[in-house]
Amino acid sequence: MPSRTLFTSVTPLPQGVSRGVAVAFLHDHESMIDLNPLVQERHRIPPPPHSPDDERGCTWYSLTDKVAHLPLGLGLGHVTYTCAFHDLPRGLQTHCYAPMGVETRSKWSVGGCVPGEPLEPVELGLKAPAQGLYLREDVDLRCNILVAGLVKKTILKSHGTLVERLVEAARRQARAAAVAAAEDVSPCARNTAAVELHVEGASRLGKSPAELP
Repeated sequence: MPSRTLFTSVTPLPQGVSRGVAVAFLHDHESMIDLNPLVQERHRIPPPPHSPDDERGCTWYSLTDKVAHLPLGLGLGHVTYTCAFHDLPRGLQTHCYAPMGVETRSKWSVGGCVPGEPLEPVELGLKAPAQGLYLREDVDLRCNILVAGLVKKTILKSHGTLVERLVEAARRQARAAAVAAAEDVSPCARNTAAVELHVEGASRLGKSPAELP
């Protein structure tokens, strides 16, 4: 029996991380993929036959995750699926199609305000910070009711780690940008965090940075 599960997570962004830096990270699809602790492989692909008309202009990837079929990490296996990435002015939309009819739509956005900006009304029940920027993920999960709980738990755990890594990488990039601006150094210095992130992703995938596209 199919089921639909909706859930939202909110993570405050540290001071010094601008809206532009946070959105730029969301628009860096390959870095977003590499930050996910489950992903073992990624390959850029053309729109697959099952893609609807409004997703044919998206950026598509074939992804392979490491998953546990049983508790405590027992019964480890791999699952390959396709995922569409669509940039928005304040964030990113993804739509993943996995085996057994599992579909996950995620919308990532940067909300809140920084000093000097007018306060944004905070959505009731969201538990977002009254001041400062935050990263929001809205997930629409559709799958068989028998596996819904396991899939949701897996998404929450892996995306929690992804967000922690994203926040830390954004903090490093903001710090590097501030140093570059203060010292008026070459643009190469401003890419320090991006290079570190690329190397980190390559290391986690068991590859050298040169092997990543």
